[in-house]
Amino acid sequence: MLVNFVRVFKFAFQDFVRNIWFSIVNITILVLALLAINFLIIFNLFTNNVVHVIKDKIDVSVYFKPETSIEQIEGLKQKISSSNYINSVVYVSSEEALENFKLNHKQDEDLLSAIEELKKDNSTIFSPSLKIKAKDISMYENILKELKESQYADMFEIDEAEFQDYTVMTQRLNNISEKIRFVAYMISAIFMLIAFMMVFNTIKISIYTKKDEISIMKLVGATENFIKAPFILNIIFYNITALILIIVIVYVGLTFLQPLVDRLFAGYTVNMISYFNSNFVLIFIGQLLISCIFSTISALVSIKRYLKF
Repeated sequence: MLVNFVRVFKFAFQDFVRNIWFSIVNITILVLALLAINFLIIFNLFTNNVVHVIKDKIDVSVYFKPETSIEQIEGLKQKISSSNYINSVVYVSSEEALENFKLNHKQDEDLLSAIEELKKDNSTIFSPSLKIKAKDISMYENILKELKESQYADMFEIDEAEFQDYTVMTQRLNNISEKIRFVAYMISAIFMLIAFMMVFNTIKISIYTKKDEISIMKLVGATENFIKAPFILNIIFYNITALILIIVIVYVGLTFLQPLVDRLFAGYTVNMISYFNSNFVLIFIGQLLISCIFSTISALVSIKRYLKF
């Protein structure tokens, strides 16, 4: 058994080297197909995190009129905190709102000077407010409706502009993502189809070039499986080599991409290399198995058609 396996391995490796240009072409096509699949994985990871960041920033601000007392504000806060749609409600006082504004515009000296002038008049620059975060972006419509219909509606004004901006941004991002995913799926399918056609034709050519060798093997009593095995093993060599190259390409690409992602998602942890490390078996071994299965099917169809016993 071991002797037969060694012989099969030897024949497969010899065929791999003997037809090196066919091997390179097959491996290149497989690499392109797997590269498209890995691009799709990276793109999904990226867009999912973008959507998460956008959703995390979405909130609705309720600004109270000057005559509203702190007791009334607390009463509203307690009431809406019990809603099934609400994730959190944060009270922002006038002083906190002012400090946040100054922090966000610390580079604009003229604006800060104007704020200081307004403070001298002892006027309230910013109204107290409640920042409301929903459990899901789809729940904001219900929250806005409840607020507008509540008994407290005459005490505040709702700033929906930022919420609407983020909502539109999320919808656009989802639409763009779907289109890019569709293109990536199509590219992956095209390259996989080309790869399987290449495998089919490679086996066909290999059978023709080894016609005499196969005839001799039949004469000395080689079994059907023994003759088929080197062809199948050769295809597996292609897939393993392609996978090794893909792993190198993906990790080199992620090494250059990670600093850009860190700057884009400042304040959020999005470690793409860590994601691939954690899911290495699922991502890469899964790709190898799927690729080997379909390549082997293509090889078996070619063998059945052109290798006569």
